Amino acid sequence: MTNKEIANAFDTLANLLELHGENEFKIKSYRNAYLTLRKLDRPVSELPESELKGIKGIGAATAAKIIELTSTGAMEALESILRETPAGVVEMLDINGFGPKKVRSVWKDMGIETIGELWYACNENRLVEYKGFGLKTQEDLRKRLEYYQRSKGKLHCDTAEQISAALGARITAALPGAFVAPVGMVRRKNEVVDQVELLVGYNGEVTAAFDGVELRLEVSEAGQLRAVTADGTQVILYKCLAEEFGSKLFQYTGPASFVSDFVARFPGQSFKGLRMEQEVFEKVGLPYVVPELRDRPGILDLATTGQLPDLITAEQLQGVLHVHTDWSDGLHSLEQMCTRARDLGYSYIGITDHSKSAFYANGLQIERLERQWEAIDRLNEQMGSFRILKGIESDILNDGSLDYPEEWLRRFDFIIASVHSNLKMSMEKATERVVRAIENPYTTILGHPTGRLLLSREGYPLDWEAVMDACQRCGVAIELNAHPYRLDIDHTLIPQALARGIKISINPDAHSLDGLEHVRYGLQIARKGGLTASSCLNAYLPEQWGS
Repeated sequence: MTNKEIANAFDTLANLLELHGENEFKIKSYRNAYLTLRKLDRPVSELPESELKGIKGIGAATAAKIIELTSTGAMEALESILRETPAGVVEMLDINGFGPKKVRSVWKDMGIETIGELWYACNENRLVEYKGFGLKTQEDLRKRLEYYQRSKGKLHCDTAEQISAALGARITAALPGAFVAPVGMVRRKNEVVDQVELLVGYNGEVTAAFDGVELRLEVSEAGQLRAVTADGTQVILYKCLAEEFGSKLFQYTGPASFVSDFVARFPGQSFKGLRMEQEVFEKVGLPYVVPELRDRPGILDLATTGQLPDLITAEQLQGVLHVHTDWSDGLHSLEQMCTRARDLGYSYIGITDHSKSAFYANGLQIERLERQWEAIDRLNEQMGSFRILKGIESDILNDGSLDYPEEWLRRFDFIIASVHSNLKMSMEKATERVVRAIENPYTTILGHPTGRLLLSREGYPLDWEAVMDACQRCGVAIELNAHPYRLDIDHTLIPQALARGIKISINPDAHSLDGLEHVRYGLQIARKGGLTASSCLNAYLPEQWGS
């Protein structure tokens, strides 16, 4: 065991003790041990106890722990406190610039126990209400969290697209006339991406395009460059001749199962040397299969029989639902959110601040709810044909009931019912709770149905047959939460919903002006699941929802 490993064990112990509010003297002694051990030029593991005790900054208790650690590979004091601490809280201590005091605050005061929950709390502006967490601190932490997530190897779709677009723009600028496109998971619009992949079609040397670019080229192979960006993101660059760009775009977009199935259906047919990808499909008389659908099993059977879905487009969305304002935990005002939605081309907006039990999100008690409705009425009078719907994101309580008395529930224009608390449920409990909420006659949409946070928190398990039976029976739509950290309902479940006639609502879960534009990620996943405009709730005007 190296000095660094031993030192890090004491650093972790000191941080955990501080996290638990233990004796400051003990914490300081372990921090001193960490600093001392890091500087020693002799292997600590080879020193006898007598010599260890003689090192300044290493007392008898610390020396005994070093011997325990080097001889057994473990330190009981550390293992004991680790057992008392949720794994996600321990992981928070790895975030650069986020010390034990702040970790303790989000854990003990806010009840946050995972990295994903912490990021989402930043996104929903929940930290700013607590001592020591202003808007600037919250934003700084959000950026640190995003970097931390990227460094773990997988990327959310929005981050992957941003990196891909930035690199593509630089390559295009450096290589006039080059064809450049994302491929792999990024092009197929997967929710989570393992790596960023780009195809460059250019009849010349491409490495010169990266002069002065923060991109480290690591390995060069025939037609392929492996690279690492300045922040550690893995990138693969495929190179081909410009005249074969279409063939290679088809190949590298994948997935391998789709490409191999396609080729196997047309034995003896060559798909090499094609400039445009559409030519691959035209050559065998098949309709073009958009990249989003290529992960879907059986998609080539649908293409062959002329049954490809007419996928929904952004232009077909009439309104934007699931929008938070500064009445609860949103960053911007009611007027600002409505004006931006109108400017984005929507006909209506559905305001859904948090309900009264969501104390952590400044949920609306009835008195404040009445005042918000008055503000909506005044604003509706000012905004012409643009409509503002009075909605709520109602917590689904533990017993499956909604968060207001019936006389208030009936007054909303629509209700999104969502689980936000007590997420550690068995499938039986989760399904019972959700189904009861669906069966409430005032529920319009089941919000982010599994509660998942991609790369951070698995959703609670649901019996989807029972949930979809209830939605079909009660006429309740299912939300596709468009936030790139949720994208919940999963796209693989959309075909089951469509087969039952259940509508899907593509909702941004917006907590800021920029959040309204998350709709684009939801739209990508909706298309990946085969959603058409006729099966999308917010592709209709509100008076048509019941049809």
